[in-house]
Amino acid sequence: MVSSLAELMQVQADVTVAVMHAHHSSWNKRYEVLPHGGNQVSKVRWDGTILYHPQDVIEPLQEMFDRAYLQHDNETLDRYREALRTVFHENIHLLAGPGTSLTFPLDAYEGKAHKVFEEAVTERTTQNELNKYIDELGLEKIAPGVSAVQAPHAYGAYVPAVDAFLEAVGAEVGLEAAEVIQRMAVVNAAEKFPVAAELLYTKHLSQLVPEVAKADAISRIAEAMHGPFATVYDYDPKDPSDVRVSALAGRSAVRKASEEIQKLAEHWSANQDLRRTLDAGLGATPPLQNTQSPTSGATAPPRRSPNHPQAHRDPPRPAEPDR
Repeated sequence: MVSSLAELMQVQADVTVAVMHAHHSSWNKRYEVLPHGGNQVSKVRWDGTILYHPQDVIEPLQEMFDRAYLQHDNETLDRYREALRTVFHENIHLLAGPGTSLTFPLDAYEGKAHKVFEEAVTERTTQNELNKYIDELGLEKIAPGVSAVQAPHAYGAYVPAVDAFLEAVGAEVGLEAAEVIQRMAVVNAAEKFPVAAELLYTKHLSQLVPEVAKADAISRIAEAMHGPFATVYDYDPKDPSDVRVSALAGRSAVRKASEEIQKLAEHWSANQDLRRTLDAGLGATPPLQNTQSPTSGATAPPRRSPNHPQAHRDPPRPAEPDR
């Protein structure tokens, strides 16, 4: 159990890794306090620093520890829980898989689809797992009742898209939505779409596509998902019609992925001799970026560059993940 704000700040990332069963956090062990009066509640810098607003995060948490073990009204508990939600949310942004870090997907996060997906996956995960975070930190004892109140939800126009997406992907591959999102939450922004794409690939294409063409196929399926999520970028969370359409976008992303899977299936179903040759190591990978469906004649989407996450340059950095 943590017993002070300083201790909470020290262990915030390690506890997130434990709760999420993640490989590691990209946190650099530093947090800073944003200026008073600003509109931003929190954010993560690309160097792994977390920034918290004093009035929205630091002061409520300090008060929570100053008044430890006391009973509080719901309004007070709401403030404490919202501050904890923010801390957990930002630390989920910092989770990454083996051999990767937060800094890998700079170019990816700049795109509208990646930003919507990153924030929506992070916020849905935060809502799903916040009580586990509170339990692991022992904060129900510090602020009795903080696990029972309901903190406000962020990204209200983005989360419905991810909820519908998770439901559709889960139904397609035979997993619960919670399992699908957990797999996406513990990797960085550049890897989230490919995680979902690989689930669909494994279900529908693993027996058709040669191993040497697997990465290209997953990349194409992931790219097909981007368009519908990009349309959600400017949606208003206070507009009920935008929120409803957001869910349609999530389902549309899965349909687009299914269309790409169908193209790949048609191509490789007609080329199983080539697949067997490639799997035997007797040939080279054929270029798929210009492959046409035998029936539709449609041109496949371009492949993502293998160096896309980092191009060994120092481009202007995009806006950083924030609450």
